[in-house]
Amino acid sequence: MTELSFRDDFRLFDGDCVRFNGYAGDRKVLCGVTTYALLCQHEEIPQHVILPGETFLKIYDENLAKVHSLARKKFSNDELETSGEFDVIIHDSDWR
Repeated sequence: MTELSFRDDFRLFDGDCVRFNGYAGDRKVLCGVTTYALLCQHEEIPQHVILPGETFLKIYDENLAKVHSLARKKFSNDELETSGEFDVIIHDSDWR
């Protein structure tokens, strides 16, 4: 299987996760990391309040290398989503 690469800076907060693009050769792979997974990286941020999308994008940016590494690992292990529009979703359990 081709290794997942990240060739663009696209990232979008959709209310449930931060979406980003991966590429396996010419194939675009839609990836996401859940808001809960991102919040788990910052215990000082309250988890039960409404936060602006910019907060999640900032956490994503701060953890970009780790997020990309986890997405690569899930992709290479064929841990793909079986339903919905995403190919790879990083959950809080993936950080452990």
